[in-house]
Amino acid sequence: MNNTMVRVATTPEFYALAQDSIGRNRGPSDELLKTLDLDGVHVLAFQMLHNDKEWRALWLCKLIDSEHAARVWMDNGPAAYEHFTSLTKVSDG
Repeated sequence: MNNTMVRVATTPEFYALAQDSIGRNRGPSDELLKTLDLDGVHVLAFQMLHNDKEWRALWLCKLIDSEHAARVWMDNGPAAYEHFTSLTKVSDG
C-alpha cells in the first residue's frame, strides 16, 4: 500500500489564503468564494515559486452541491502558505 502526502486547506484556511492573495497577481473571485463547501477540504494540485518571493498554486476546490472541483490559481506569501495549509496522508488502499 502506498501512502502519498498532499497539501490541503479547509474552507476557513482557504478564505485566509484568499485574503493573503489580495494585491497579488492571482486569487479567487468573490463569486467563487461564495460557492465553496463550508465543510470542504481543498487540495493543492501544483505549486511553483513565483517572482522569487511567493508561491503560485493551483488548487482543486470543493464546491457546494457539486461533484466537480473548481480549479483556482492563487498567489500567496510563504508565511500564509505555511500557516494556512497542512500535509495529510492519502492512502491508495
